Amino acid sequence: MSTAASPADVEEFLDGAARARRTGRVDPVLLSGCVIVGFFIVCAIFAPWIAPHDPDFQQADGLNGIGPWAPFDSSYLLGTDELGRDYLSRLIYGARVAIFIAIVPNAIAMVIATLVGVSAGYFRGRVDTILMRITETVMVLPAFLLALALISVAGSGLWVVVIALVLVSWTYAARVVYGEVLRIREATFIEAARALGASSWRIIFRHVIPQLRGLLVTYFTLNAAFMVLTEAGLGFLGFGIQPPTPSWGAMIGASRDLLFWPWLIILPGVCLALLGMGFYLLGEGLQRRFGPRVPTARL
Repeated sequence: MSTAASPADVEEFLDGAARARRTGRVDPVLLSGCVIVGFFIVCAIFAPWIAPHDPDFQQADGLNGIGPWAPFDSSYLLGTDELGRDYLSRLIYGARVAIFIAIVPNAIAMVIATLVGVSAGYFRGRVDTILMRITETVMVLPAFLLALALISVAGSGLWVVVIALVLVSWTYAARVVYGEVLRIREATFIEAARALGASSWRIIFRHVIPQLRGLLVTYFTLNAAFMVLTEAGLGFLGFGIQPPTPSWGAMIGASRDLLFWPWLIILPGVCLALLGMGFYLLGEGLQRRFGPRVPTARL
């Protein structure tokens, strides 16, 4: 099924954006997403100055007679973990991992998706057949299980996780780009460029790709939530970024048997939920303001 938006849909969204700019209205969905994501980005950038303690240091007084300090019970604002490390500091440094995962593998996946989608949609023929069959083959595989299998074979580590996330996340964006390029290549200004003798690559880089910027930015923000939650799921199972590097998913996984200290699970879970919601709201706001909807379903 085609994922491309019709020209009427695009015109409707662009007209809505123009009206919003003229009236000075602020989209509350877009604003909420910007605030939430911006908060975590600030935490990630300024973590060494914000965090009250070294996130990996086991404090001498970090454990009381029965285990970790509870929130607000001591000098540790959010308590300590099972090893006596300051939990607030680990949550703040965990934002660094989450933002890194949301940006780096996501950007690489968007580059691959753009190359595949544009090449298949513009050149058609054998190129289209080969690239789209490869894309559809990867798409039918469950993304999380595929990432888990890749990490199981290649081993754990930050860059192994990045590569696994890239390999399982480029296909949906590639299909979206492919469908949009099929529409763009038939536009009048593309026909005019061909009539003037412009080469295919010049048309692609000067006329086709600039038309995809809004779509790619929107999909980037929506895919960021998928990246963060997938890494958290891998970390929960012990296949993500390894300790002592603070990762919210790994922190939940390490604490899942500590039933008497539920904040060790609740706090990183709240952070994951907030960041995922922030990226989703940001993507929804960008869709409503600048471009057509793109599918976000996952297997």
